[in-house]
Amino acid sequence: MLKSLTLAAIGLLSISRVQAQVSTTENIVGTNHFIDSKILDEERQIQIYLPEGYGEEEKRYPVIFILDGQRFFLHTVGLAATFKQYQLTPEFIVVGITNSYPQRFNHFADGKQQFAEFIEKEMIPYVESSYRTSGERLLFGWEYAGSFAFHMLTNHPSLFDGYMLASPFPLLDKVDVLDKLPALNKSLYFSVSPNEFEVNRGVDKLDSLLSEKDFPGLDWTCFRLENEEHRSTGYSTLYHGLRKYFRYYPELQVDDLQAFVEAGGMAYAHSYTKERASRYGFSPDMSLWSRFTIVRSALRARDYTRFREFYEALGSAMLISDLIEGGRSYGAFSIADFLTENGEHKQAIDIYLALLNQSPDSADLLSTLAGAYQALGNQGEAKKYLQKLKKLQQQK
Repeated sequence: MLKSLTLAAIGLLSISRVQAQVSTTENIVGTNHFIDSKILDEERQIQIYLPEGYGEEEKRYPVIFILDGQRFFLHTVGLAATFKQYQLTPEFIVVGITNSYPQRFNHFADGKQQFAEFIEKEMIPYVESSYRTSGERLLFGWEYAGSFAFHMLTNHPSLFDGYMLASPFPLLDKVDVLDKLPALNKSLYFSVSPNEFEVNRGVDKLDSLLSEKDFPGLDWTCFRLENEEHRSTGYSTLYHGLRKYFRYYPELQVDDLQAFVEAGGMAYAHSYTKERASRYGFSPDMSLWSRFTIVRSALRARDYTRFREFYEALGSAMLISDLIEGGRSYGAFSIADFLTENGEHKQAIDIYLALLNQSPDSADLLSTLAGAYQALGNQGEAKKYLQKLKKLQQQK
């Protein structure tokens, strides 16, 4: 009993020592700003998040304006961090506009004209005079705020470049106004989930109108969020809407051969690369990763005809050289294996030799080379690499 108590006391002492070493700091995300609005005759709160490193350079940033910031601001900040880590979008400033209950319903309905004037004449000027913005603006709204965002698109189209509408409601009686508008060089992304009843009716009508008629300059997408429900559509819409709007920012990555072919194949790849360079200042040359994933898509599908088409179009020798020098030897090895699988032993040997030059003590390469030479009937070369393999194994 005494021993048990002693062990328990030692354990508690150890825990207390661990706890004594813990320190805490405030977890602060962004800053709160309070605008004394003359238009709304009230103080309005907004939250602003700046990209990491904002103060270290002079670059300018797009701005994402989030209606109902009290609900979606932190989520958008989390997305910004994820997108930066994986280089999926450019960095952006997040502005969350607080819309408290139940006042939000008036802001987005009967009071929408006044609230739009606040955004145009007080909030946007404050943000753009206080921070280095690029002038590129996006607006997000969910539910009634989504309907308000549609109002902004159709009544104040010069204010924003892109609009993301999650479960917009009410929308049914507002859609027809699109017929009366001039060309809209804007991006529109709207979503709905199953069983949202009146929300579905409005979204279906908007989807049908946009599908049936040509609206020059309007880049639009309707997201059908099958695994979401009304309260969750805002989160998915922010993710997919931002990815869609900035779709030319990431390197082209091809994972589905059939989808790539249907999109235009190599012509699409060159078009994507050109658009990416034009919009974001990247190199006009297709990246190594893009070139490899194009070839890899055919390799994974075991489609040798498409593989040969892409492999030759991308410059086979240069691709292999770039893969090896760029630290992606595994990619060159997978290509060589696929060539071997399809009887192209000589071409495969050239790649294996280049890889062996980089890794002369690779038992796998020595064994593979010996097998490739045997397949060609060159027993002399096969024996040479088998002897090298045996010597290497003896040294170990």
